Amino acid sequence: MTTTLDPSLSVRGKIIASLKADAQLTAIVPATRIYPGKPPASPVFPFIRVPMLIGTVAELDGGSGSEQSGVIHCFTKLVNPTVPDPEAQAATINRHIVRIVGGIDDVDLGDGESLGVHAVQTQVIEDGAEADAYHGMVTVRATAT
Repeated sequence: MTTTLDPSLSVRGKIIASLKADAQLTAIVPATRIYPGKPPASPVFPFIRVPMLIGTVAELDGGSGSEQSGVIHCFTKLVNPTVPDPEAQAATINRHIVRIVGGIDDVDLGDGESLGVHAVQTQVIEDGAEADAYHGMVTVRATAT
């Protein structure tokens, strides 16, 4: 059973489900291109990766909980003329991710555990591994109590 001491899989699952359920985001990045970890060998751009977050266990006053933190990644690339600015596309995807995770609040994880998630930082950088590609990052913090 997952407990609030280590709800890593539940937290990531809730984030991925929320991203895949958002029509505005999936109009840009289809739900089939939102990956829980490593993408396929030759992914189609744009895509999103949600790796496992880092958990910090908290046992205070006889109760338990944890804080999860990490980064949600998006990758964009100049692949066709309909997206002339992949840097702006990465920033737009970041903006949607911030909006979506901000709505994950007081989500029941089971056994009375609840989850709240919020974004704390965003950044877009050139992706050195790919020509004309950009890497967007949204740092998130999730608290399970």
